Amino acid sequence: MRFLSAFGTIAILILVATAGCSGPSAASPIAAKASAAASAHASESGAIAEPDSAASEGEPSKSDATRTAVAAEPAAPPQPQRPPADRSTTKPGDAEKITWDDLNLGMQADVVFRPIMISSSDRVKELEGKRISIVGYMHGGQAGQRGIKEFILLKNTQCKFGPGGQADHLADIKLKPDAGVQFTPSPVKVEGTLVIEPFQGPDGNTWSIYRLENAQVRNWR
Repeated sequence: MRFLSAFGTIAILILVATAGCSGPSAASPIAAKASAAASAHASESGAIAEPDSAASEGEPSKSDATRTAVAAEPAAPPQPQRPPADRSTTKPGDAEKITWDDLNLGMQADVVFRPIMISSSDRVKELEGKRISIVGYMHGGQAGQRGIKEFILLKNTQCKFGPGGQADHLADIKLKPDAGVQFTPSPVKVEGTLVIEPFQGPDGNTWSIYRLENAQVRNWR
């Protein structure tokens, strides 16, 4: 029995390690609004089900059986919302379009970045110093703000910046001095010069390794 329990634990850890970004994120205002709306609807309805005849005779009612079945099944975690592909046309001189796969180093959550993690053959090394464009989601910590000059761009709505986050799944965006944006929960296309500069959080782990300098938020759909 101890062997089976240990084997089950290892299997769960492997699934978590390969799943990528997961868990609730501050950059997921869509999920937060949906949850709040569901709670409000439940509190406002106040409906009380009438007991059925079976329940009055001492037999378990259908509603009791349904509640038991629901309680026995754990709720499914929210699925990460990935940004749509950028299919806009590219003209000579435009920034090079990339995806988050180009920046993926296979880093785990809560680790310290080491230069050895990037080899000379990695796509990231080829892109360093180039003007690139990428689509992602703004970190929700700045929700409702206007005139934002710097923000964190996330790979998907479940990615985290900070403890529990993967440093190669996000980028620090520093806009041009004369540029500013308003927070949006919708995906955004950002163009800027890619710089590799690890940022260490107060917990001692690397929170981010990419920065886009002189960046602009572009219309793309």
